[in-house]
Amino acid sequence: MFSAIAIAAAAALAPAGAAHADTDYSEFPCVITFESQTVTVGEPFDLTVSCTDLASTTVTVQTTFAGQAAGAGSDVDVAGTDSVELVLDEDGTATASETVSAPGDYTEQVFAADGTPLSETYTLTAVAAGAGDAPGDDGNLAATGSTSLPYLAAAGALLLVGVTTLVVTRVRARRQH
Repeated sequence: MFSAIAIAAAAALAPAGAAHADTDYSEFPCVITFESQTVTVGEPFDLTVSCTDLASTTVTVQTTFAGQAAGAGSDVDVAGTDSVELVLDEDGTATASETVSAPGDYTEQVFAADGTPLSETYTLTAVAAGAGDAPGDDGNLAATGSTSLPYLAAAGALLLVGVTTLVVTRVRARRQH
């Protein structure tokens, strides 16, 4: 009985294994192309997936935030990763438009339905809108935020009031003696 189960299991798995054996993913069949690998936060950018010998197949393009804070594509809710399914046309290509919501580095990769990587990992760099518009402006909050000058002026005024109060108090005390 055990041999009958083993033979039935082998027969059931053989066609799937044989079909998978015909596909060699040692060289990735898909390539992602971008207009530029530097994108602007909040502005859509296009990418094209080209997969040889995979016409009319559904693939997944995964975008992962590789930076220091959470936040990737506009639909990302958890762990900084977003995925979009694309159906390749008869030429094995598909185009998608994405938007990222935080500056930093992102990775893009194509996967098959079973999770097998179909492309190498590509890196995109997202920069803040307007970054670099002014000399020395890198788009960081420290460069675009408020200055500390009003706080220094208030501290100086309080120090002056305190010193004046101290001097007036000492002068009055000397006059009374």
